[in-house]
Amino acid sequence: IRDLIVTGVQTCALPIFVASGIDVPIGLKNPTSGNLNVMFNGIYAAQNQQHFLYNGAEVKTDGNPLAHAILRGANNENGQNIVNYHYEDLVKALDKYGAFNLENPFILVDTNHDNSGKNFMEQVRIVREVLFNRFFFMGFLLNQTRLGFSNELLDRKSVV
Repeated sequence: IRDLIVTGVQTCALPIFVASGIDVPIGLKNPTSGNLNVMFNGIYAAQNQQHFLYNGAEVKTDGNPLAHAILRGANNENGQNIVNYHYEDLVKALDKYGAFNLENPFILVDTNHDNSGKNFMEQVRIVREVLFNRFFFMGFLLNQTRLGFSNELLDRKSVV
């Protein structure tokens, strides 16, 4: 992986208009249902101008062209995990970027949550599998606390 990109993360259940006014990359996760249309509707809203009221004031945003997808996996109606990091899942997500006419196709795979069954030991295996099929893949979302890192390590200047 050539670059380290820090991204904000927002679920699609939160107000998307907030993401449209932030000028840093912000990822939107698919909902636990796995419905990619919900996530891509959120990315569409985040990438476009929004008008809303905040604390009694009218706010207008320019949109955030850096809003992007985070594939977190899903749960079916029986509570079973459904992963969405396989080659076919990544192709489907990339096709959605075109269908929604979105800018800057960027996909992060969340190696935690439902993609790993919340088993942090699966994160490395998921990274390896995705890298094997990486012709358009962009990055990973790793859960540092579950990997055994502490915030002290991240505070060291040599890491930056």
